[in-house]
Amino acid sequence: MSGLSDSSNISGGKQPALRRDASRNARRILDAGREVLRENPQASADDIAKAAGLGIATLYRRFPTRDDLVRSVIWDIFATDVAPALTRAEGEADPRIGLRIAFEAAMRTSAYERIPFPVGITLEIAQSFLGPASRLIKRGQELGFLRPDLDPENDTLRILLMLLSVLPTFSHQSGGWNRYLELVMEALTLTPVKPLPPAEPIVDPFQHA
Repeated sequence: MSGLSDSSNISGGKQPALRRDASRNARRILDAGREVLRENPQASADDIAKAAGLGIATLYRRFPTRDDLVRSVIWDIFATDVAPALTRAEGEADPRIGLRIAFEAAMRTSAYERIPFPVGITLEIAQSFLGPASRLIKRGQELGFLRPDLDPENDTLRILLMLLSVLPTFSHQSGGWNRYLELVMEALTLTPVKPLPPAEPIVDPFQHA
């Protein structure tokens, strides 16, 4: 009986260790992915596995395809670099300041990490940004700070994409995009001369062929 008990304890002790190893490996892969893709957005899964000091089989056990890996890296970037800024943005008393914080976080992070739009981006990731940003626009409209003809549900994503589209025209980590963020923010707050044309529903721009 004591032998069975000892065997059971040993077996039970291995499983948490294995889970910890898997968690550590996933963290190493994500960290390596951020670093490698920042330098070379076209880097292969094998490049990332080597940078993490792991075999390609270990990487594929956690991330079955390169696309899965890239999406996970971008989720990780969002969680660590953008989500905290969104929380801070929604806590601002003035929604205009909050909206600027939100857009600045998205722009600064994308510029630094050299995320090649739309690779790795999904509508789900975008919506994690759009929810807080849309609420800030609605609050700004209610307070009379933002133009009333904005459509928070449809315009927010398109405004973000317009801003992100300028990033490839700047050198890596340039802050030149701030000029265009300022232009957009002024357009959102100015009293309109005439109302905007109707906003159309969003067609998912992140579907990859």
